Parts: sequence; C-alpha cells; structure tokens
Amino acid sequence: MRAIRSFLFIFLSALSMQMVSQAPVFEDLIFESDSINTPYKPVGKNYAFLKSKRGTEGMAKTSRADSILALNLPINDIVLVFSELNPSAINNRIEANQERWENLLRTYPQFFQFSTNYKEMCQCKNGGDAEVFKEGQGFYVYFASAELPKEVEKQPVAKITTEEKQQETKTKTEKPKVKEEKEPKELAVTKTKEPKETKEPEKEKEKVVKEKSKKEKEKEKDEENEPAEAGVEGAEQTLAVDMSKEAPKKRTGYTKPKRSKDLKACRPPCYEGGDEDLNVFFRDNIILTKKQKRQVKASVSIVKLQLNFDGSIKKALVNGTNPVLNEMVTGAIKNMDLWNPMVKGGVTVKSEVKLTLKYDKSTKSIRPFETMITPRPNPKCTECKSDADIFGKE
Repeated sequence: MRAIRSFLFIFLSALSMQMVSQAPVFEDLIFESDSINTPYKPVGKNYAFLKSKRGTEGMAKTSRADSILALNLPINDIVLVFSELNPSAINNRIEANQERWENLLRTYPQFFQFSTNYKEMCQCKNGGDAEVFKEGQGFYVYFASAELPKEVEKQPVAKITTEEKQQETKTKTEKPKVKEEKEPKELAVTKTKEPKETKEPEKEKEKVVKEKSKKEKEKEKDEENEPAEAGVEGAEQTLAVDMSKEAPKKRTGYTKPKRSKDLKACRPPCYEGGDEDLNVFFRDNIILTKKQKRQVKASVSIVKLQLNFDGSIKKALVNGTNPVLNEMVTGAIKNMDLWNPMVKGGVTVKSEVKLTLKYDKSTKSIRPFETMITPRPNPKCTECKSDADIFGKE
C-alpha cells in the first residue's frame, strides 16, 4: 500500500508540474486597456471575483474559483480592475499591475488558456472616494457557462434518466414491427433478380461500366496519395510553432521601435498590403488535394500570433479539432514574412492577432474569416499603410 501511495503522489506531482510549465509568462501576455471614472460593474453573472494582491506571495484562493477548475470551464476574459485617484498614481501602474498579474499566475495558472483575453480597467478619478473604488478592485474571471458551477452538475441528471426509461419502453413495443417490415422487402428482391438471368447484352454493358468506374477510382487514389483515416475530427489540439526554424524573411526587422513625427499616426497590424494579401498567402501556402478538401470543409483552425514591435512573429499557437488542418496551418506560418507592426501614437508596438481559418467554397482554399486584434485599434485606424507612408523613406 505504501508503494502504491508513493507512486500516486509522484504521478500527481508530475502532472501538476506539467500544468504549471504550460502556463504563460507575464511577458507573453498582451493586454487591452481602458478606463472609467465610476466604480466597475461586472458584465453578467458568470464570473469569479478574486482580490488582487501585490508582492510575490501569490493570492488567496476562493471556492468559486476552485469550482471553475473542477468543472474545467473555458475562461473567456480576465479583467484586472485597479484605481488611480491622483495624477501621480500613474507612475507606479506598470510595476503594480505586473505584480498583481504574476500573483494570479502563481495561484491559478490554469485560468490562462489559449482563447482567454486579458484586460486592465482603471478606475481613474482625481479626488474620488477611495473606499468606494476599493470595493471593486481585483480580478474578474469570466467563464463560459449559462448557470452557476454547482447547479450545472445536479440538474440534468434526473431529466436524462427519465428520458432513457421512455426510450427503452418505446423500443420494446416497436421491435415486432421491424420484423414484419423486413419480410416483404426480401420477397421484392427475389422477384427482381429472376428476369436478369435471361438478358445477356445487359450483363456486358454492366461489365463495361464497372471497369470504367474502377479506373476512375484508381486515378483518384493516385492523385491523393494519402492515408484514408487522416483528418478525422477529435479532441482539440494546440500546436506551438517554432519560429526559430522558419523560412528566411524577405524583409529585415529593426532593434528599436520606430517613431513617427506625427503623434497621431496609427495602423493596425497587417500582412503586406492588407487582408487580400493575407488571403493569398494562405491560399498559396496551403494547397489542398481533393480528399483534403472533403476532410476540412467543416473544420475550423484558430491561430494566435504574437507580434513584436518590428512585425516579427514572437510566438504562434494553432488550435483546432482537425489534426490535418492544424499541421497544414502550422507549416504555412513558418513561411510567413514579417508583418507591418501595429502603430499607436506614432510608435510601433507589440500586438496579438487572432485568426479564424476555414475552408472557402468560392476560392476552394483556406482563408481567414474573422480577425481579432489586441490591443484594439482606433476605429478611425483601419488602413494598412506602409512604413514609408508613416515614417518616411530612410
């Protein structure tokens, strides 16, 4: 018994170490920022509130946050709410918020998932009531569920058992009907088979048609040259792209962020000339056979690209249920050139681009259908301008 217990302890500790190792580092997180001059109000009921804490000792756990982990619920958004009630408070914002985020990473690393969005919300009001704003300070962890965590487990059980009993009673009563229907079908088959023996010319025609169909099938197999079981939908798979082994780039990056003379200059992160060039890239780098087109028609692959201030890809993650599509997308990203980096306030900054890739029937290729950018660009900033247009010719 002691040997079994020690083995289980080692196994569980190894699993916990793996979970911690998969958690991101603070430097990998990209935040959306916003501010309000009133106390923050949560959006909806599906969230867990955690008091934020500075320092390096982690933070207190709560039963509601633990129940989210127990039910393995997806985390949509994590919002850090903090207060600044005087102009000098902004000087300590970066260091203070980094300590708060790192404490959450230490305490609940499982909350930092592939599709999670991160936001910093400042309760900024000079001379505001400190006690009122302090009540709303902390982390709001929004999870994907229509009910409270404890109620999700209990309610559906009774309904399922009653429906199963009704189905069992129906199948028992319907069994003799199935036997009665099978008998006349067999008679009909025997009647149609008898006259075929006397028609010799029709047999010869059938042989010719069969031979043609066999040749066509053999041609399709030669064109595809791929295993029949590939591309079966399964559990979600996340692939990390090793950008150290990517193809050589046409353009070269720069070591420092670029600055424009125009402080209002802006640009969303974009590939080459914009959306059309991005579509062309995936079309040219993901070439589908006939079989692969059938396999990926109903599949979706979500790509997260973390871009540096020079447009180079720092990290890429590919997530989806179709392993064939995931591998093709991963291979394409390795051939990607530098992006045009995001420009805010006349300066190139880091950003994150989230692409939802699907099969497009009109072009018969894989292309992005949805694009999300973090931090969100200004609504007036939509044009994909070149570096020469923003910073001038070097």
